[in-house]
Amino acid sequence: MAKKKITGEDGKEYSVKVKKPFYKRVWFWVLAIIVIAVVGSKLGGGSSDKDDKSTAKTEEKSSKSSSSKKDDGKITRKQFDAVKLGDLMKSAEGGATIDELKKEFGNPDSTSSSTTNGVKTDIVTWTNVEGGLGANIVVSFTDGHAFSKAITGFKFNRDKKISLADFNSLADGTAYSDVVNKFGEPDGYDETLIDGSKSVMATYMSGVKGDIGANFNVTFTDDKVSGKSQTSMK
Repeated sequence: MAKKKITGEDGKEYSVKVKKPFYKRVWFWVLAIIVIAVVGSKLGGGSSDKDDKSTAKTEEKSSKSSSSKKDDGKITRKQFDAVKLGDLMKSAEGGATIDELKKEFGNPDSTSSSTTNGVKTDIVTWTNVEGGLGANIVVSFTDGHAFSKAITGFKFNRDKKISLADFNSLADGTAYSDVVNKFGEPDGYDETLIDGSKSVMATYMSGVKGDIGANFNVTFTDDKVSGKSQTSMK
């Protein structure tokens, strides 16, 4: 503390101790620095919290958006490809069940039944399919298990148009994977498993060079080209 001399009423001088103003004391500035540091930390934390909340909201929004895309009722090509088939001559054992596909695709848009040579089949159709106008999926069941599946109207964007010369170059015995690598996925695909043999009809309609409505079909037996036909190609 500082000392200050004052003159009393008796005329004598006295030395008295004078306290420094609080803002001139060391403890005040130490405390001020601590408070500023703490407040700054809180503000920084608040900003971080806000950023975290903002990020969380963004992620939540993104998640909802992703979920809405997944749950928009449209069946994807990937889901169709994943449908397992069983052999018709073995009661389609191992094939997807109707209940499984209803759970995966939702309720079908139409169903029908028929009996051929004592074998009853149920044909189930879904129209809530990603793709072009009129895209649909048809799955055939026997004893409640799938032995055949087909998708139509799934339009693909192709980098290069498929010409008549390209079509003519397809030779019997060409692997299905090679055809897809060359032309891309077909717009329509029909697969059936009967008596141990896998039959596929692949239809190409988009990106086909020719007159309006030009298209071609390729038949595969056990994943090898076994036949083909085209319409209005050039």
